[in-house]
Amino acid sequence: MGQYAGQPDFATNNIKEITANNTINQANYLDSSIIYIGDNTTSGDVMIVIPSGTVGPSVISGFSSPYSGSGGSGYTAANGVATTTDGSGTGLTVDTTVVDGAVTAIVINAAGSGYLNGDLITVSTGGANAVFRVNAEAGLPTGAQSVTFHGLQAGGFLPVTVDYVLATQGGETTTVERLIAAR
Repeated sequence: MGQYAGQPDFATNNIKEITANNTINQANYLDSSIIYIGDNTTSGDVMIVIPSGTVGPSVISGFSSPYSGSGGSGYTAANGVATTTDGSGTGLTVDTTVVDGAVTAIVINAAGSGYLNGDLITVSTGGANAVFRVNAEAGLPTGAQSVTFHGLQAGGFLPVTVDYVLATQGGETTTVERLIAAR
């Protein structure tokens, strides 16, 4: 329970004024901050946020060969080669490095979407038997994962901790001003 009813307990030296921004990157990352609403009397009462801990779509960080001999046979080096998967992703194309007909390495040509860590992909050309494991990590959240709050009171705190405060999303605009983030 806070010092005053309905207010959070926190003591911190990490307090800063913030402005709503649609750029999702490390510079705008609020790291599970509590947001104080300084003014909504002139602008409105809407705030669009990405809640703390929201993880974005996976991003492919590389590939590994899951077992000996998985480089396949019958390949020639090529760029933009289609792949198939046993997982959930689609649209990945790769550039291949080939030695004696076997794929020894692949790099992303077009990343596709929806791939998860551990998915197996098969390089489609050649003998269609070169198999690699996707190494993926969590990406940044997207605006589509935001939550919009209405009816916010000046001098109050947002009821959730947040990582980002967005300016706009889905036809809505953050209208509260003079926001303070604290951890």
